[in-house]
Amino acid sequence: MCLSKPRLSYNDDVLTKDAGECVICLEELLQGDTIARLPRLCIYHKSCIDSWFEVNRSCPEHPSD
Repeated sequence: MCLSKPRLSYNDDVLTKDAGECVICLEELLQGDTIARLPRLCIYHKSCIDSWFEVNRSCPEHPSD
């Protein structure tokens, strides 16, 4: 399920796909940013996905999950 959001510190090792920006705010993910990586390996700024889930019940990139 996409709604679990563990907290991580962003660095290049976290990425498993080309995800250099948060698709919620469209800002670049920078070294040291606090991020959340969802089960499908979607990566967002932690504050962005927390705000997203206050209004939405689905992943921004996988709404059918």
